[in-house]
Amino acid sequence: MTPFPQWFIACVFLLGTSPVRSYVIDSQVADQVPDAYLANASSVFFNLYTRKNPLEPQILRLGDLESLQQSNYKPFLPTKMVAHGYNGDPGTFNSTKNEFLRRENCNFITIDWTELGSGIDYPLIIIRNIPLAASETGAFVEFLCENTGASLNSFHLIGFSLGAHVAGGAGAAIVSGKLPRITGLDPAAPGFSVNDTETRLDTTDADFVDIIHTNSGTLLQGGESMIEPIGHADFYPNGGQRQPGCLFTKSKEEDFQEDETRDCNHSRAVIYFDESINSQIGFQALQCDSLEEYLSGFCDGNPAALMGEPTSVTTRGIYYLITNDVEPFAMGQ
Repeated sequence: MTPFPQWFIACVFLLGTSPVRSYVIDSQVADQVPDAYLANASSVFFNLYTRKNPLEPQILRLGDLESLQQSNYKPFLPTKMVAHGYNGDPGTFNSTKNEFLRRENCNFITIDWTELGSGIDYPLIIIRNIPLAASETGAFVEFLCENTGASLNSFHLIGFSLGAHVAGGAGAAIVSGKLPRITGLDPAAPGFSVNDTETRLDTTDADFVDIIHTNSGTLLQGGESMIEPIGHADFYPNGGQRQPGCLFTKSKEEDFQEDETRDCNHSRAVIYFDESINSQIGFQALQCDSLEEYLSGFCDGNPAALMGEPTSVTTRGIYYLITNDVEPFAMGQ
């Protein structure tokens, strides 16, 4: 029998426990954390890309006013901030950066929480590291606003997998107002409860929260993300669990194929979002209760919405759509 991977065991362990978690680490918890660990909060930094420096980032840090003043950050431009997932890195959003900078003059910032988001101790990342990264990010947004005159309304936070919860926590940590929009790209499920909104991305974290589900379901089902609707608008391309073009196998002799399948389905949320930024036809979706009803035509005539970057902030409800199995994935109407 093939042994379970360590991340699976960690997730099962976490789901079988009920630790007290919060986006903001209070003083009682902080007293229990070694100084060396708390110093890791400073490992979160922010890579700024603009049309003046589309390839090489300018590194910004919370409290470093000199670097900010010498950077290409422009407070009058829209600011897109992205957070990678578990054991990931900012390279997750290279294509996202390129698409945004091709479309418009903006500040594009990758949240580098690699040190806090990596390792086999998944429960520790959930309980301590995500709150640290989220609090640091929320404070950084306020740092930008306070020192440049940027409006909070110019920010759009986007997070993939665990990064979706970092973005949500950042929104919750901001005390000067509320972010206008947070987009969750296949928000991670292991270690999170739909009923515990204090530890995950939810609709109170921004004025508008939109979600793209591509690999939803339990770990035993091969899923990695939350299947429940947790945003103001939730999109379920191809049903939100399996994506066309991602081969699926249960072969125990070829576990790597299952891993590749999971990564493919999961990462499609980012790929769909990237394509949506400059797509001429867009990912047209219909408000619907299930993929079966959508495919049967039962939802024809229901309210329609575009999935991804063009989603209107007034969109509400649950939406289904189908995609192509290769790029371009959008099928339009």
